[in-house]
Amino acid sequence: REGRFTHDGLAALLAETVEERLLPLLRRSPLCDQGSELVLCEALVRYYEDGRRRVHPAHFDADALVTAVFEVSPPDGFEGGFYVQPGAHVSSRLPVRLEAGEVIAHSFDLQHGVEVSSGTRCSLILWFADSAAACKDKSRPWYERAAANGSVDALYNLAKSRRVDDPRGSLRGMREAAEAGHFMAQNDLVRGQSSSSSSSS
Repeated sequence: REGRFTHDGLAALLAETVEERLLPLLRRSPLCDQGSELVLCEALVRYYEDGRRRVHPAHFDADALVTAVFEVSPPDGFEGGFYVQPGAHVSSRLPVRLEAGEVIAHSFDLQHGVEVSSGTRCSLILWFADSAAACKDKSRPWYERAAANGSVDALYNLAKSRRVDDPRGSLRGMREAAEAGHFMAQNDLVRGQSSSSSSSS
């Protein structure tokens, strides 16, 4: 919380790796602005197995400037896994094979997902923000900066984040992203119109 561990057990397991190895590497990488504070906001464990979820559809991480994924399960224990999807169609998916103990990090504007067809996969997800303040108030200043610089992905995600607090601004941003060719914005607008039509009929 706000860049500090709140669970003693997790701190014992992760603090040294995150603070002394991972964060210095990420702060020097192109994934964040040079000199960025970059703090850990949230950590979660994800399981994919029978009786639980098998799929996490292609998406953007809404609350993270940078996401790090630690692979816990050996790759021979499941079929499928993490992938990136740069395009609208599933044919653009690129699988990323990770050995147990390896980590991959990506920026907020990378569309990605998980699909496990058999076996059991476990991963540890770490979400980083650019300041303790952004962790605390759930603001996403990186979206605003990137949208102002012409990123359509950022414009879409910024519009999604404003649905509750600023629905008109959210709709305006969603339309701008859709007009710029963002397929997820186009899909969301169509689903929204379909829902409105169903509600009014």
